[in-house]
Amino acid sequence: MTMLEEINILVERGHYEEALGKIQELADPIERVTALADIAVAIYQHGDPAEWIPGILEDAIYIAKKLKDPSDKVIAYSIIASSLAMIDYEEDAMDFFNRAIDETDSIKSPIEKGIVLSILAYRLALAGYSDNAFEMFNVAFDTIIGAEIGYTHKVDGIIRIGELLEKVGDTLPSNKALDFYRMAFDIFEKLHVSQKAAIVEKKIELAKTVYNVGLPEIRTALLEGRNHYALAFLEKKYSGVMRLIGELEVALWLKRVNDPEYLEIIDKAFEHCENPRFTDANVQHIARLLIELGNLRRALKFAKEIQNIHKRSEALKAIALELVRRKKFEEVKKVIEIIPDPKIREEVLNEIGTIQESQ
Repeated sequence: MTMLEEINILVERGHYEEALGKIQELADPIERVTALADIAVAIYQHGDPAEWIPGILEDAIYIAKKLKDPSDKVIAYSIIASSLAMIDYEEDAMDFFNRAIDETDSIKSPIEKGIVLSILAYRLALAGYSDNAFEMFNVAFDTIIGAEIGYTHKVDGIIRIGELLEKVGDTLPSNKALDFYRMAFDIFEKLHVSQKAAIVEKKIELAKTVYNVGLPEIRTALLEGRNHYALAFLEKKYSGVMRLIGELEVALWLKRVNDPEYLEIIDKAFEHCENPRFTDANVQHIARLLIELGNLRRALKFAKEIQNIHKRSEALKAIALELVRRKKFEEVKKVIEIIPDPKIREEVLNEIGTIQESQ
């Protein structure tokens, strides 16, 4: 176990004084800055001893300012900036991010500069500035691609950007993670890094499936097969209709990875949701999830409750087409009869004909 790992364990256990006592044993100044920043954030999150925070960050800033190498200084400043943002010192955080950006002008190698910019982008994302982070990743990518050297020399730097993009995606909720994952996948696929591309592709599918409740902890647990932990965490964070939607999203993911437990989760999801207050958007989304889960009886019930005529018609259309694929033609007729939009009803009839011809 490295000294930094020992310090991290002490911080996790709340032994801040002992952790601080070991900082000087770290030979790498970047590791010292990282450890100090992590301790400051941990103290802030647990609320005690808050009076230590300014002194801890001053020590980190002192170390960063003494660094001679511009790349090291950028990384140190970005670490300090992200920790300042996490403890709600937003003005100071942006000041240090700007200092870090200014220091990148002193980096001569475009490959090194691109990698350092991607590390800065990663820190921006951790600080909560995901839009700025995505822009910075693009700058990092363009910096390496635009370097006047052979393409093969650029590959390692571009792969490093892809790895950091994936790492950022892992820390963000689904709606924000997808852009980072997609850029990472594009990099890995084009560079024929097949294993990494496959992993990120699976993460994209998971984020798209568990979208409304796609917190990083839930997605990580599902990727690792810790389904019960994911559901317990979901229950802790969400209630009512959002919990129902979340459990249906989890069930859909399990169905897609061929885990039969999804059937039990569907039933329990509705048992847990007592006296729900649905919006039209909720009802439509639940109907879509139920169609994808193959639970057409419940899907039909929800589709009928959609107030918007066009959206209700679209939901009923989806149910009718799924019934055709299952060759349940008597039930199809009943659903078509209750589609209120005549244009969509006609579309259904045309699509049914196409499906039957192909069967």
